[in-house]
Amino acid sequence: MDFKKDDYQLSYVKLDDELPAESSGPSPAPRMRPLSSAEQKLLQTETQGFWGAGWTWEILSAISSVAFLAAIIIVLWHFNGRPMPDWPYGITLNALVSVFSTVMKASMALVVAECLAQLKWSWFRGGNKLSDLALLDAASRGPMGALITLFQTLPRHLITLGCLILVVAAATDPFVQQVMSIKEQPIQSPGHASIQVCNSSLYTDYGEGAGPGMNKLSLGSLGALYSGIFQTQGPGSESAMATCPTGNCTFPKYQSLGVCSSCTNITDLLHPAQLNMGSGYKLSNGLSLVTSYTMPTMMNSTTALHPLRLDVSDKAIITNFTSITSPGMGSSTGLNAAECALYFCVKTYEARVHEGNFFEKTIPIASSTNFSSSLDATLKDFTVTPDTCYYNGTASQTPHVDSENCVYNVNYLSRMAIASSIQPLLKGHGERPVINRPDWSSDTVEAIYGQEGNFTDISTAFESIASSLTVNARSQVCKNSVNGATWAVQSFVHVKWDWLILPAALVGLSIIFLIATMIHTRNQYIWKSSPLALLFSDLLIDDPVPIKSAPTLRDMEDTSRKMEVWLETSASGVRLKAVARS
Repeated sequence: MDFKKDDYQLSYVKLDDELPAESSGPSPAPRMRPLSSAEQKLLQTETQGFWGAGWTWEILSAISSVAFLAAIIIVLWHFNGRPMPDWPYGITLNALVSVFSTVMKASMALVVAECLAQLKWSWFRGGNKLSDLALLDAASRGPMGALITLFQTLPRHLITLGCLILVVAAATDPFVQQVMSIKEQPIQSPGHASIQVCNSSLYTDYGEGAGPGMNKLSLGSLGALYSGIFQTQGPGSESAMATCPTGNCTFPKYQSLGVCSSCTNITDLLHPAQLNMGSGYKLSNGLSLVTSYTMPTMMNSTTALHPLRLDVSDKAIITNFTSITSPGMGSSTGLNAAECALYFCVKTYEARVHEGNFFEKTIPIASSTNFSSSLDATLKDFTVTPDTCYYNGTASQTPHVDSENCVYNVNYLSRMAIASSIQPLLKGHGERPVINRPDWSSDTVEAIYGQEGNFTDISTAFESIASSLTVNARSQVCKNSVNGATWAVQSFVHVKWDWLILPAALVGLSIIFLIATMIHTRNQYIWKSSPLALLFSDLLIDDPVPIKSAPTLRDMEDTSRKMEVWLETSASGVRLKAVARS
């Protein structure tokens, strides 16, 4: 072989000839024919053993990728729908799955990269540009090189499949991370939750009055009454009735003795009348209101009158109320008349505590009573019974089998105490004289009147009174409770299996790619990515004109694009045969 320093000339000799003896004159090297494919195959089979023997590490890597994919599936299946595990040293399920995913992808990439490296040599068995050697070598080293090669190789070639796997494998980690998500779910905790009710024991709440039959409420209950009239939040507010240590609790439907209100509009029953103070309007039960300009009245109210329209015959009545209201401008515009009643009832509730906020909803369920408005009956204890009874979350219809827990008893002095305390507060009047400054007989009457004195203001005031007395009964008088369930928010694992399709498909394709490569290169030497193959190969240039190439990388790349290369196997080894392109 001749070599000139300035021309970088390479030449070849016939493979079957011995090298010529050195002489003083130049000896032309004879041209040779390329080995036929049959001859190369024969030489290959004589030097190679089992065709899969050179792929041991790749086979083990493929098995490893399948094993770690299976580990990811098993771990996620085990924890799917379960609480997030609390492992020592701060190790999380995400970290474990990420480790499995990294090893799986590394094993899969090793298989594909080595297969691409081996296919690099197969590429030259049919003759291709020498520059493809660097391109295919870069493809086996990472996704970027594989992406570049993907757009420069024929789609039908096996190399394209390997490049595609390497490029898409870059998205494996995001897909695996999307497989698992964390959802906050409530779980029942051992904490004690309770809510205050007024149960079926005898309701007793009264204090001494000026004489027999003149009992009044205790000061605490009287404060709740005033809070209801003035529509302010008292110390026994609804939010204070629930005990929930975790801030999230649920309760079964429950019932409590309380006070209800009912109002009806009787404005249509008013009729004009000539009164002592001037012209005005009057009801058939005797209540009247002056509307003349000389002394216009804003409100006139009283209690204990016979109801004209409101039906209280089946109610444990505490007191009734009748009022006539107007803006007090000396005309009939805005005139209203209303009847209201306060009575004992059994209220049915649904309640929950969510993130520390108490929510309670009243369920309308009728109740019956044995109370009578006759004089003898008002001096006896009475009962109130709901049509549907809820006890320990179980509902029962009338007649109730469990009468002890479904019948609510009320002490007659307690009803008398509420009536004696509230009736003076509801009676009164308000006037607007010519100086246009309202004059009220009491602050409580002004509070009942509200903003405009219409039916909405009146009924809202009585709803507030009933609610305040009910809260007081539950929190201060009876002080009983029902138990609920305590919940705590915990993180649960939720697996979205669809996101695992891509990683599983890539693992499967890498195995198929390995098998296809092994079959495709079964009659070849297995060199893969080893650089020794190039070091031990001779480059034979079949061209009468020496090919010059400067030692710079750019010049070598330009020269390589002008050379067609075949990979040949002979008895003395493997060589690259190059033919310059015109």
